[in-house]
Amino acid sequence: MASARLASGSGATVRQLRLLVADSILRSTAAVSFQPLPDHELQKLSDDELIEYIRNSRNAGELAAGRRALMVLVCGYERDVKRRLSLRVPKNVVDDVAHDALVKAIAAAFDGTSVGEFRSWLHTIVDRTSVDFYRRAERRPKESILPSEHAGEDDVWGAEPSIDSEAGAVELRIIVEEVLETFNEKHRQVIEVHAFGGLTAGEVCDKIEGMTVDNVAQIASRFRAKLRARLDPGGAP
Repeated sequence: MASARLASGSGATVRQLRLLVADSILRSTAAVSFQPLPDHELQKLSDDELIEYIRNSRNAGELAAGRRALMVLVCGYERDVKRRLSLRVPKNVVDDVAHDALVKAIAAAFDGTSVGEFRSWLHTIVDRTSVDFYRRAERRPKESILPSEHAGEDDVWGAEPSIDSEAGAVELRIIVEEVLETFNEKHRQVIEVHAFGGLTAGEVCDKIEGMTVDNVAQIASRFRAKLRARLDPGGAP
């Protein structure tokens, strides 16, 4: 029986080695055949072609190229994102919340293979961002719960698109840090506690001496504009 188990174990090991070799060959082939495209070429691709490009870039280990393609794909849905948010948040914050949702999507990982999967993935991020807006403002949205949220349990969530653990999030954090460095120390503090910490403009004024609500709004607006310009250099100002 021991010899049978050993033979069985050896067979499993051989199969695992074969799978690893096959995977290595596929990745090597993908790395050789994959050619990163400049942004103006990416913008000519259809959604299906962009999704295939993202998948191929991931297989080839070209994460930065895949991130650029995902940015092009996500930004192409900006109108759809704003239209969806217009049904969920006040009109005066649609642009800012949409920008937050797009940044989260660009930093997340899309592993799907179809346009339908992409839209579902993006809508999940958009819906979660709208819920976060109301939670930050200590208000509740008048809408049905997200598919991944447990009914009646506000603090219990199912699986959501991963952001913090993905390689793209590291790249995004580097960009955010570089943008923050363009502000003076007090303004950086405002951005940290308001844009990232969730404090209202009034609470920021209580916390940071010499700030007014208008100052906070202007600083936050400048930060978003600079970040948007870094994430999409070819976009409209």
